[in-house]
Amino acid sequence: MEAVRIVMQDTPEKFQPLAEALVPPLVELLRQRNELEREICTRSLKLREEQAAAGISPHQSTPAEESLWEEYRRRYLELVAPRCTEKPLRWGAARSFGKPAKYDYLFGAPEPTVYFTMKSAKKALVSTENPISYSYRYRFILRPFGDEWKIDGAECAFGGQEAWGVEHTI
Repeated sequence: MEAVRIVMQDTPEKFQPLAEALVPPLVELLRQRNELEREICTRSLKLREEQAAAGISPHQSTPAEESLWEEYRRRYLELVAPRCTEKPLRWGAARSFGKPAKYDYLFGAPEPTVYFTMKSAKKALVSTENPISYSYRYRFILRPFGDEWKIDGAECAFGGQEAWGVEHTI
């Protein structure tokens, strides 16, 4: 995994070392989630080509497509559930995939960058920005649970807006 540049924002010096402990596992989770999305999307496009060759309407669902969606939901939850609290999991599995994948902007960047904010020992924020897509931003809320930190929520913001909205999937 290539290095990700961590930019500290509003983080007292005493909390800054936690960035090195919290960010790499989160980034690796986002990478794995992104790779899963890319794989499923490629397989879905191949299925659509096969359907078209067989004369099946692109608007008609097939058992192979339903099976692929079920696999995607199962693998997504297997991937993210151990790293999340119940709060973000209440929305269930990701309901979409596409090309580009959700975090392609982060892993295709010459110098992937995340922003780390921690003002108390009870919460850390890690955010990313997609400069290609109207500065679409994602922010992950991490909280300590026992001996480990888990994702307790995800949010998104569009463009220069200051308001963050709930993101239903990691």
